[in-house]
Amino acid sequence: MKEWSAPTSGFPYNFNEVCFAFFNRYPNSFAKHIHSEDVLERKITEDKIFTKKLIVKQGSSILKHVPRWLSRMTDIRIVPVIEESIYDKTTRTLTTYTRNVSHMELFHLHEKVHYRDSEHLDGPLTEVNRAVSLAFNSGKMSSLYEKITLLGFKKSINNTMKGFTEVLELYFGSRHPLHENMGSRLKQKLMGGPQVIQKINCEDST
Repeated sequence: MKEWSAPTSGFPYNFNEVCFAFFNRYPNSFAKHIHSEDVLERKITEDKIFTKKLIVKQGSSILKHVPRWLSRMTDIRIVPVIEESIYDKTTRTLTTYTRNVSHMELFHLHEKVHYRDSEHLDGPLTEVNRAVSLAFNSGKMSSLYEKITLLGFKKSINNTMKGFTEVLELYFGSRHPLHENMGSRLKQKLMGGPQVIQKINCEDST
């Protein structure tokens, strides 16, 4: 099993704007592999919104990094995933859990993303913390597959952020990216505080 946490990033938009963009992020120019998106469940309480979605991806942008001669996983054309999200009005956080629900005899991939409101003198900012856990069931080759797939996942984050930004700019206009001073203060703040993502577990949201 491989686990990895991405460096903390952020959007120069307020928390409500980022949440709106999250629930309206498809379609965008950087997510052409998304075949469909359907809400399976939604529960609204006084201060939280729980949502479960089925997202069907056309092909797998992650598994394509595994060489064809290594595994039959490269022949996978459809990858349905479950995305569960918890919007918390009180703590001003949005936490999402995503996991594959097919081809589970071959691999398991869980992703957790935590969006958090963060106020700065420089302007609005929503921090993003992302972590992934993956495991393959391919005997002695499992470790190699995990390394290759994790590399592909890291590269895919760039397009994810670009697509998200495209939607934010569509609805709320273009904003200046986080400049160096803001990024430095954000890093210092995070290093002095507790880790946001302690464990990746898609079952936490149920």
